Amino acid sequence: MAKGEASRRDVVVSVIFYSICSSMMLVVNKLAMMSYRVPAVVNLLQLTACTIFIYAIGAVGVKTDPLKMEYAKPYAIYVCAFAGSIYANMKALAASNVETIIVFRACAPFCTLAIEYFFMDRMLPSKKSAAALSAVAFGAYIYVSLDAEFAMSGISAYFWVLVWYFLLCFQMTYGKKLLSEVKLETVWGPVLYTNLLSIPPTIALGYFLGDFEKYETTEPDENATLWVSLSCVLGIAIGYSGWWCRDLISATSYTLVGVINKLLTVTVSVLFINTKSSPMAIGALVICLLAGSQYEQPPKRSEVVKAKAPSEV
Repeated sequence: MAKGEASRRDVVVSVIFYSICSSMMLVVNKLAMMSYRVPAVVNLLQLTACTIFIYAIGAVGVKTDPLKMEYAKPYAIYVCAFAGSIYANMKALAASNVETIIVFRACAPFCTLAIEYFFMDRMLPSKKSAAALSAVAFGAYIYVSLDAEFAMSGISAYFWVLVWYFLLCFQMTYGKKLLSEVKLETVWGPVLYTNLLSIPPTIALGYFLGDFEKYETTEPDENATLWVSLSCVLGIAIGYSGWWCRDLISATSYTLVGVINKLLTVTVSVLFINTKSSPMAIGALVICLLAGSQYEQPPKRSEVVKAKAPSEV
């Protein structure tokens, strides 16, 4: 992992790389779920493909981190949350549209901000940032009030979305803690640990939630191979870019980067997948995204105290 302060160039490149991968991953996963509705199997293929890829590049000379038990143990809690979140995300995508997922993602900073404030030494946001988050909440409220699924089924329509939301928020913050405490030498290190160690809990989810029974009876459509394969490729790319980006910026800023790059995701989804979205619902979603772009990361309390302390002569 990078030592010391990251250069501005590294931060910009990591954010752009992550944004490209993240903006396309949600759409491709939605198409994968539309063509093959067995979340655990798709997730297993993605995790396995990424693990094999890392061992393959290691075999040809690319520097990667070896799997060590002393490093694997701290990842135990994280990978359970990760496996649960990607499963819940797939279930949510199978039942809801992409726009609903993005609105909930836009609200993730509320949860990560609270966690960072109480447990990670981060200060509360400035008045400008608080206003931006208030606008995010307003846009989310408008979107939910226009959602036909919510009107028909109430909060139960968002069951899998909510499961994914809370697991995602935990990932964002605990993942940052992992990077600061478990010092691996390369960005591929946490990608390998996350993907390889998430395979057992994903198998458990597939078994207990009945996905492997569906596997025997579900017929994939003609485009399933294309979309599932593409999701595996993007899974490798987002694994690397996500950990790289997370290592260079705060958990809340990382979450908001994911929110802002969803503007492209919304455009692609409206044009090619959910062509019946109402203009008001899309407008509410755009409010969430644009408001999120005005958020500024608050400093750590320890940094503020240090800055105010008199300099030593």
